[in-house]
Amino acid sequence: MVHPRLHALLVASVAAIVLGANLGGPALWDDDEPKNAACSLAMLDADDWVVPTFNGRLRVEKPPLVNWLQIAGYTLCGRNETGARIGSAIATVGTCLFTWQIGCLLLGPAAGLLGGLAMASCIWTAVGGRAATPDAPLLFCTTLALLLFVRAWRCDRQASGAAGLGRLDAVAIGAACGAAVLAKGPVGIVLPLAAFTGFVCWQVGGVHPRRWSAPLAGLRLPLMLLAAAAVACPWYAWVTWRTDGEWLRGFLLVHNLGRFAAPMEGHSGSLLYYPVVIAVGLFPWSIVLLAMLAHACAILAAPAADDRRDAVKLLACWAGAWVGCFSCSGTKLPGYVWPAYPALALLTGLFFHDWLRGRVDCVRWCRDPARAIGLVMQVAWSSLAVAGLALTVGLPVAAALIAPGNEWLGLIGLVPIAAAAVAWWHDAAGDRSRALRVVAVASCLLVSLLAGVAAERFSAAQGMRERITRIAADAPARWACFWNVPPSVVFYARTTVAKLDTSDDVASHLASHSHARVVIDSRHLERVADAIPPHCGVIARIPTLSSHEYVVVGAMQSEMPLALHQ
Repeated sequence: MVHPRLHALLVASVAAIVLGANLGGPALWDDDEPKNAACSLAMLDADDWVVPTFNGRLRVEKPPLVNWLQIAGYTLCGRNETGARIGSAIATVGTCLFTWQIGCLLLGPAAGLLGGLAMASCIWTAVGGRAATPDAPLLFCTTLALLLFVRAWRCDRQASGAAGLGRLDAVAIGAACGAAVLAKGPVGIVLPLAAFTGFVCWQVGGVHPRRWSAPLAGLRLPLMLLAAAAVACPWYAWVTWRTDGEWLRGFLLVHNLGRFAAPMEGHSGSLLYYPVVIAVGLFPWSIVLLAMLAHACAILAAPAADDRRDAVKLLACWAGAWVGCFSCSGTKLPGYVWPAYPALALLTGLFFHDWLRGRVDCVRWCRDPARAIGLVMQVAWSSLAVAGLALTVGLPVAAALIAPGNEWLGLIGLVPIAAAAVAWWHDAAGDRSRALRVVAVASCLLVSLLAGVAAERFSAAQGMRERITRIAADAPARWACFWNVPPSVVFYARTTVAKLDTSDDVASHLASHSHARVVIDSRHLERVADAIPPHCGVIARIPTLSSHEYVVVGAMQSEMPLALHQ
């Protein structure tokens, strides 16, 4: 095993490999990344760190912490994808280290290392940690709050056996939550405090069910709230004053209460949405997800003398606060529950650690525990192989449809298939430690290849970055979009993009300047075809990952009719 002094270096190295491999290679994807990145560029150009704007208009969707990180990233790495993402990547490396340290404090060095590695090399860490979105800053701040709480709780319990927090501890936790509020709003403080409150009530509920007042007072919740307000309120007050309350109304009423009350932008799902999301996001470590949950429940049912019981309670409260809250939300997105992953990763690390020691509680009631855990792990190795087979078949199919010529990406699926075979062989031979090392190495390799190689290949097939930047480099263009404005156009055109609502608007814009350009969704092209001036035509077609494409209409060097279809 790795010496404990090297655990932090190992976790940080794995996280850096997963997050840093070709970080700036893929173009900004979806709508959120380019919108955040373009907003940060606008704030940087305006030298205004208070009021977020996008495409010349006030942006009310998100607070500014991600924009501040991106401004620093642009200064460090340039106005490009790397600059937009480097802040998220660094924050996520820090989160993985926080996860490792929490695990060391709660579960011991070995389980802490495994939990840190699981956090560093799972699918969603590679997705969210490389994305230019507020999710990584939120995760960093909330995990820091959890770490500060664990430190204070352990120190206080060791000193007095109680569960109170010192004033400085409460202030530090509140300040971390205040920074989380600057990352993504009220959830940054509401859910951490809900988790801490639930844990304290759970701790005393079985002994003195009616005497929660003293333990809750020991949390010093008012002091935490004051500290959080001291960090977050200055900016919220300033932006409210600068925008006459428009930003605060839009953010709280529409993008908080509105998103919670009803689905927005088609992002909905059933109660099974987040279990499926977690199973995918925590992969490859989620091959033992059900066994891990059963193991945690068995520990909670164990006698109070089990030194793992309180730790599992706290981690369960933390994960449950995020998953439970957003399972009730009308709008559902995979990144919403990412702050629960540190706790889930540590519970996974605890399962593997106890499996190495032959102490898996979820099978202790079986007639033959050794055979039962053997079957559990055979299912896990089989799941890893099946997932690899799905990648081996699925990636070439997806490439043939979206990115022809990249069917070789199916070779990536051989990594989990080979890992499953080798791990099964070592497990059968009784060398569980080596089997687990195989899984850890394969996880790092698989996730790095998917995020650093496959993502770039599919991104290049989309082509928004290449075509928009090439057109913008030929001559200073006047950009506009019909019906809707894709955020990628705003970021890569590096200018304000007008929104055109009618075919007459399209005709007027194209006639206004020799370098006027209009980006049109191919689904709406026929609506404006008759209004296109005779000297204009389709000068570029931009594929997307879905069935439609974008076309760029502008003046042609020689007259030719507008081609509606390629």
